[in-house]
Amino acid sequence: MRACELIGLPPQVVQAASINWGVTVDAILMDAARVGDRFAALVYCDLSGVNRDGMTIVTPEVRVVGHVNGYTLVRSLTKSDHYVIASELAEAAVEGG
Repeated sequence: MRACELIGLPPQVVQAASINWGVTVDAILMDAARVGDRFAALVYCDLSGVNRDGMTIVTPEVRVVGHVNGYTLVRSLTKSDHYVIASELAEAAVEGG
């Protein structure tokens, strides 16, 4: 992944960014909430430069392709984007329970 400014970012983002995923990571997601085959999450280190750190985004439809040290790598169904999920909200929290 390209170097992003890691100073001041959540520790999970810094740790996820330090992993060699073997692919270009388009963004790192925090507090990700699963919505069907998509995630709504806070985005960090967005490779496109469109989203600022801490903005909320919704991914395209994705599939899990790997796990490393508690982090999850997902890939869009078009296979053009990869995201690392640094933290995920529990389903009960998402459903309000």
